[in-house]
Amino acid sequence: MRMFKKCVPRRPVCASDGTVYLSHCHMHSTACSTKQRLTQMPSNFCTKLGNDERNWTKKKSILSSYKQKNNSLATPENVQSVLVLPSLKPGDLTNLLNEIEDHYYGRDECSMQEYEVMKDNLLLYNHAKLMADNQSKDFLLSMMFSHYDKNNDGHLEKQELEQVSKEDQDLTNVINLTSGCSLASMIDFDDTDEDKKLNINEFSLAFSKLYSVSVVTLDKALEINQISARLGDNVELHCAVTGSPIPPVQWRRHGQDLAALDQDDVRVYGDGSLYLTKVQLQHAGNYTCSAQRNPHVVQTHVLTVHTAPEVHVMPKIQSKRPGEDAQMFCHVSGEPFPQVQWLKNDEQLKIDETKKFQIVGNGTSLKIRKIDFADTGAYMCQATNTGGLTRDISSLVVQDQPTAQSPTNEEHRFFAFHEWGISVYEPTTCRLHHHILGTDIIPGTQDYVCGSQGIQCSWGRAVSISNRYIYASQPNLDRILVVSTVQMAVVDVVGTDKVPVELEKVLHLDQLWLLSWRNKSDTGIKTVQIIRDAGQKRKHHTVHPEPIDGQFDMVTGLFLPSPFQEISHYTFKYGYVTHTNQRGLYKLDLENLRYTRSVDLAPYNCVPEEIKFSALYGFVFMECREPITKKPTGQLILDYLTDAVISTVPTLFGKPYLSPDSRKLVTFDRAKAGATLIVQEIT
Repeated sequence: MRMFKKCVPRRPVCASDGTVYLSHCHMHSTACSTKQRLTQMPSNFCTKLGNDERNWTKKKSILSSYKQKNNSLATPENVQSVLVLPSLKPGDLTNLLNEIEDHYYGRDECSMQEYEVMKDNLLLYNHAKLMADNQSKDFLLSMMFSHYDKNNDGHLEKQELEQVSKEDQDLTNVINLTSGCSLASMIDFDDTDEDKKLNINEFSLAFSKLYSVSVVTLDKALEINQISARLGDNVELHCAVTGSPIPPVQWRRHGQDLAALDQDDVRVYGDGSLYLTKVQLQHAGNYTCSAQRNPHVVQTHVLTVHTAPEVHVMPKIQSKRPGEDAQMFCHVSGEPFPQVQWLKNDEQLKIDETKKFQIVGNGTSLKIRKIDFADTGAYMCQATNTGGLTRDISSLVVQDQPTAQSPTNEEHRFFAFHEWGISVYEPTTCRLHHHILGTDIIPGTQDYVCGSQGIQCSWGRAVSISNRYIYASQPNLDRILVVSTVQMAVVDVVGTDKVPVELEKVLHLDQLWLLSWRNKSDTGIKTVQIIRDAGQKRKHHTVHPEPIDGQFDMVTGLFLPSPFQEISHYTFKYGYVTHTNQRGLYKLDLENLRYTRSVDLAPYNCVPEEIKFSALYGFVFMECREPITKKPTGQLILDYLTDAVISTVPTLFGKPYLSPDSRKLVTFDRAKAGATLIVQEIT
């Protein structure tokens, strides 16, 4: 028939009717002309089963592709086979068959990409089968060549390669993982002198640029590499995993590929090195490297980040009478936690048996009993760790008539927000220092502090910024008031989205973040806004971060790192946002006000109810709930750097809290039967 003239014999195909056809094209021509369903079967099927019929299925993509070219081929979505194509002309049918042959079945065409994958698989298979020790790749190739060279003439011919495949079913299965390729394809691609056979040089050159088996090695002494860095250092890590040729390297942290992280402070370079810029405490932890195609040989780099100690003593100076007790407090922070000593006039304090001096806790409090004039002096709290040594001084003056203490300055005044306005108190005496009335007019406007005369003030949250301003939300008025702590007056009013309730500050970026409910109750359709330069003397306004999926008002929760971490060196770059009806998080770049990526928590059945950020080791602790029933599903720990889930604790319920030094995790669960408090140490 004319319709079959363009079918070109390529490779014999065993069909489900038990016949061996010259190619896929010939098989499908027969299927169409005889109205049979034919599909390719293993070669031994034709000898075992003869003419037994098997169902033939083929991919919809070829049919839909052809349908676009010829509207006469109408194929419903659920059609899986084609028996008759009565509306096709002979030439059209031949084109369809050739398209199936070339694009779908493709097994008669071994592409370069498939060929490279096949060679990779051959290396892995033969390395596992032929080699017991870490010998060189050249040795492996020589063994493979000898194994394939059946007649020992120093050349590999097509018949020899086909014979090798027939004798080794496992090898055949490995080769069949790639489409259209066979062992004999090596002659098609790598016979450089075109003599229809491969010599040892051509064979070796064919595998020279593959890395699957570079026989990766790692010195036993280098399996774990301890690295220490100061906060703010740049750290360059080199992988000691090597081979011949040198394999491409993959860096991971908690299972995440760092090359795909796309962060400025974590970079993997072409030479296989990992570069960490201005390391923070979050960067501390384990980094592993291995060859890309051989993950079994792994080097682990353990990075420790240390900071200089911070020391603050109180009071700075005190005056006491003879015979009284004096006490000094020393607040110490740093990583690792510093050792604390007390000195007097640069000499280490001697703790004698008279119990004159009493050191409380780990040295953070010094008590001097029944002081006399000789106890006058400068008492130094000294903190030491690998990051250095830091001191702070508290002076004690012993005299018959003690000097009166300085009054509390304006930085320590208390601002109380109530229904009639704002009251300012001196904390030491609890004396009312100033009162801002709800009927006061805000300067530069015609608005009253409480909105209008005769109504009571309604407040949401209040946050102090830079000891200069206090921002207070007024949800019912859709605005925020800015109160000057120096002038003790409202100095600005900032319009917001509807019902601004929650306020959070990011100190190192001088930002105020607010979450507006948009309704009188929390319905989970909130918006996020930011006031930049919140501590600066200027007219303030709000901006939105970029929307999520084009939506500003689908935010459920905003989670920002606490500004009250004791380790003040530490600066967080990111926060998280939860989105309505989604199990997961959006990671938010706080400085650039944009979302960097999403974190899928659906596999853990977790919608975060509460999130706490540890300044140490980059841990993020989450209280999880089921999205529909809101039933608690336990606690989840995330890596702040990579957003990888480190662990889950399905049986730990309750709200997490972190101690100010980030060394203790406290989980509080209030239930009908009572309350549970669990304290864990973070290491």
